[in-house]
Amino acid sequence: MEIRALVLVAMAAMVLESAAATTYTVGAPDGLWDLQTNYGEWVAARTFHPGDKITFTYSPELHDLVEVSKAGYDACSNANNISAFRTGNDVVTLTAPGTRYFLCGLTGHCDSGMKIRIDVVAAGGSSSPVSPAAAPTSSAAASASVSAGMTTAVGLAVLLVALHHAIVIKPSLS
Repeated sequence: MEIRALVLVAMAAMVLESAAATTYTVGAPDGLWDLQTNYGEWVAARTFHPGDKITFTYSPELHDLVEVSKAGYDACSNANNISAFRTGNDVVTLTAPGTRYFLCGLTGHCDSGMKIRIDVVAAGGSSSPVSPAAAPTSSAAASASVSAGMTTAVGLAVLLVALHHAIVIKPSLS
């Protein structure tokens, strides 16, 4: 009986972990890494946590994606980059709290605003409060938020029911 309870707890932990992580498409709702998106506004409407993923979608003939240091970000320089991506559909996992810096390495693109700073906060923490002007206003954004909350709530309910059955319902020894 104890082994079954441990297996259920492990399975519930995996469900909750996957429910807690969020995948963001940079530049949503259009979902493009491009010269038109205001990345400062886009980031201000979101809070990023370890485990979240950010997807950069772009034409590899027109752009690229380079992760750089703060100095590289400030100077729009990819000379000493941390990593470079060129697939046009790059997924970056945010593994730990801290700040990550990305830019397009093509000449003039970063200077034209094609750079993004992602502040990753510890689970349960939050970054600076989102002002009402920066909050997501589309029904799709609101729906995604509600969907994520419902997924977490359903995962917790499943966990509680599984634990109840594993602990309370035992064969009687008569």
